[in-house]
Amino acid sequence: MGTLTLKEQALLAYYTYNFLEETAASMQELEDALKNGLQDNYTKIVEELKKEGLVNSQEDGKEKTTNEAILYIDNTLLINSDATERNKLAYVKDSLQINEMVFSNDSLKEYIHKHVGID
Repeated sequence: MGTLTLKEQALLAYYTYNFLEETAASMQELEDALKNGLQDNYTKIVEELKKEGLVNSQEDGKEKTTNEAILYIDNTLLINSDATERNKLAYVKDSLQINEMVFSNDSLKEYIHKHVGID
């Protein structure tokens, strides 16, 4: 059983968003989950993720995970590097369940579980 830090939970939320259909509603849902989950730590954690090169801002103002972030999450969740992008969320689901990953933040947990298919 592993425990994800608050920063890792935020990064996993960004990672999950990466593999969803990109719409204004899905971006707003991510932002709401991050703001509700991180509360006073929102700006600090997002800035840390950017500074570490794990999240960057796109030309359209949206924030996305970098390749380094994808590798970080893949390593953290023990996801094979050859996993296809269209099945990444299934791998996340399996890894979270098999490794009994613990979330300290309910808002981020709900967001991630919803999009990877954990009831």
